[in-house]
Amino acid sequence: MEKIAAVILMAGLSSRFGGETNKQLCQLKGKPVFSYSLDTFATHKNINQLIIVVNKINQEIIEKYAKSMGIPAYFILGGQTRQESVEHALKEISPETDLVIIHDGARPLVEEKQILDVEKEAKKYGASSTYIKSSDTIAKIDKDEMVDCFISRDEIVQIQTPQAFKFNLLVKAHEKNLDKSATDDCSLLLSLGEKVKLVQGSKKLHKITTKEDLIYLESII
Repeated sequence: MEKIAAVILMAGLSSRFGGETNKQLCQLKGKPVFSYSLDTFATHKNINQLIIVVNKINQEIIEKYAKSMGIPAYFILGGQTRQESVEHALKEISPETDLVIIHDGARPLVEEKQILDVEKEAKKYGASSTYIKSSDTIAKIDKDEMVDCFISRDEIVQIQTPQAFKFNLLVKAHEKNLDKSATDDCSLLLSLGEKVKLVQGSKKLHKITTKEDLIYLESII
């Protein structure tokens, strides 16, 4: 049986969220944001190792919650960027691991089906990500915020998480990229010439960046 590790990223400092509260600690329909992803991945039967990447602000509260719920997660502090946080996590994963799933904790409404879908396709293609099609008209603009051209919606999708990768392939992609500013692991795979298989995501996987996003997810729930 293949060994699968999961990494949930919760180390962001919520600079765009505003206010003094870390967004992972905000309440979403009576539960802290971080608990949704943590509960879903903790009950996923295929995962052998669960790593939670946190920051010094939310570490104690998230660890205390996991302990109270009997969730066998391993906690590490994140880096200065998302890419560095993933690299920290990869160093803690057993070398015998076959697949690794990466998920943004700021997308709390992840479901087991989406995790299973990216697992399945990553086993075939090496890498897989959830996505949704764009419903808006997309335009390319210049430095003066003038429209340069319009881009067909058929050629544009919104990439989400969860994403799954063959472990050795993801490690190689991170080792080859010295620029630590990548905001998505799939882009690192593409830089190696690898392909990424997309699977249908959901509007429920909307990422919390601002307080308006929190209100939006509350309306979905």
